[in-house]
Amino acid sequence: MRTSSGKRRGGFILPTTLLVVTVLTVMLAAGFILVSAEYRVTDNSFASSRALAVAQAGLESFFADTASVVGRTQVTVTYTSSRGYARITASQLRDSISGLARALWVVQATGYDTVRASAGQPNGQRAVAQFAELQSGMLPSRAAMVAANGVQMLGNSSDPNPISGVSTRFSATTYNPACTVPSVPASDTFGLSMPAGGYTGTGSFPDGEGAGGMDALATAAAVNDSTRILWSQLLNGQFTPDYVGRLPPVGNNTYLSYYYSGNVLISPSGSRRGLLVATGDVTLGSGSHWDGIIVAGGRLLADGDFGFIVHGMVITGLNMTLGVNPGSNLVKRGSARVIRWDWCYARSAFNALSHLIPIKNAWVDNWSTY
Repeated sequence: MRTSSGKRRGGFILPTTLLVVTVLTVMLAAGFILVSAEYRVTDNSFASSRALAVAQAGLESFFADTASVVGRTQVTVTYTSSRGYARITASQLRDSISGLARALWVVQATGYDTVRASAGQPNGQRAVAQFAELQSGMLPSRAAMVAANGVQMLGNSSDPNPISGVSTRFSATTYNPACTVPSVPASDTFGLSMPAGGYTGTGSFPDGEGAGGMDALATAAAVNDSTRILWSQLLNGQFTPDYVGRLPPVGNNTYLSYYYSGNVLISPSGSRRGLLVATGDVTLGSGSHWDGIIVAGGRLLADGDFGFIVHGMVITGLNMTLGVNPGSNLVKRGSARVIRWDWCYARSAFNALSHLIPIKNAWVDNWSTY
């Protein structure tokens, strides 16, 4: 009986053991699957968060650097970081309506997480967007040279006058980027605008209205007021240049803004373009060439022996609004010396101050679902 009973008990224990082992195995496998799923969810969440951070950083970077959107309907740029990259696409939804509304844009930023993911898992990707308006400023183009501090002309009186309000559109000019000059008279302006009696030196300057002529205002304050530049506010921080204390590289095709605290020398080698703002004097080195706008608190010193070229517009003497008289500009006559109004170069340089302004409460987190 014992033997028989022992056999029955042994036959019952083995299947029970196998069942328990099987159940434990299934439970352990389920636990591993659950942990793996939770790990994947957590990892995907981190990847999505990183992609969102990259997209937001790219969006902010684009709003800090939007000069290239002017005159275009769509712009695509890419910003990289240590954890990924953001591809930004800005599209114009509506052009400006004169006197009613600014141009409406939407800026989409897609962030890509490049941190190495586990096998079988894709990298994170997130898309956000921001609606924005294009804010463009206005700088009245009264003359090729607006000089509240007057001009002293040097050289022989028989030599050509270097200052002209006749646009370079009358010559074979190839613009990069392309630019279409408006029809007369919008493309031409005065040659020189300054206070009455502010012109001294050799030769005479053409009087009267029209391209190349002189626009004489009553006082230096009136000349500075005509520029619409709030010089004291600009000096107190209401101007954010692209670069401080440096000039653009020789032969550049971009129009950015450059700021100098004090005097600056435009070196004689090669041509440069952009918006230059200096709190002191600006010296045109012999053989120098600037396309765009030059704004100086002090004087323009263009008295080199081997010529100079400025295509666009020059504004000087703004320090007079602070009670400081920098003295007259020095400009030398000669065939290789040119300060000529140019609508395209002036406009392109001033567009460096145009920027997109985000519209409040118009940020979209789930842009990819639209």
